[in-house]
Amino acid sequence: MPTLTSSAAAQRSDNTIQVLGRALSFLVPPFSGSITVAIVYEPGNQASVAEAEAMQRALRSGIRAGGVTLRPRMVASNALAQLDGARVAFVTRGINYGRVSAAAGPRSILTVSSDRRCATSGQCVMSISSGGRIQILVSRAAARAANLRFNTSFLMLVTEV
Repeated sequence: MPTLTSSAAAQRSDNTIQVLGRALSFLVPPFSGSITVAIVYEPGNQASVAEAEAMQRALRSGIRAGGVTLRPRMVASNALAQLDGARVAFVTRGINYGRVSAAAGPRSILTVSSDRRCATSGQCVMSISSGGRIQILVSRAAARAANLRFNTSFLMLVTEV
């Protein structure tokens, strides 16, 4: 598997954040204002921690994307009670997606990951792949479980699974 340079990883995180910010405006009702983004990572898993740290660096202390200001909060996968107050949870690769989904869904938290499998398995509401071409998957089942709805015009632009 090719290794990304730190600048390539940073660019992918920045792209994901911009896409996520715009996608939030297509929720019904749309998210607005200051939004806490919980960055869920697996302690001890180097890849998960690295992805979480890259996302936190990209979000800095808060970044404007679309109609919202996204503010990061790191949350260890063994401390999911810390999801309280978050509207979005960025789920890093290599963690138990089902456990995060079970904690986030009842709180109506939009779960998003860079791993397509999280959405295709119905454990994340959305996956955003921002390699050469941006691809967005939306899981109907995960969105329904979190009591989240997207505008029809947005759903025509993404792939629903």
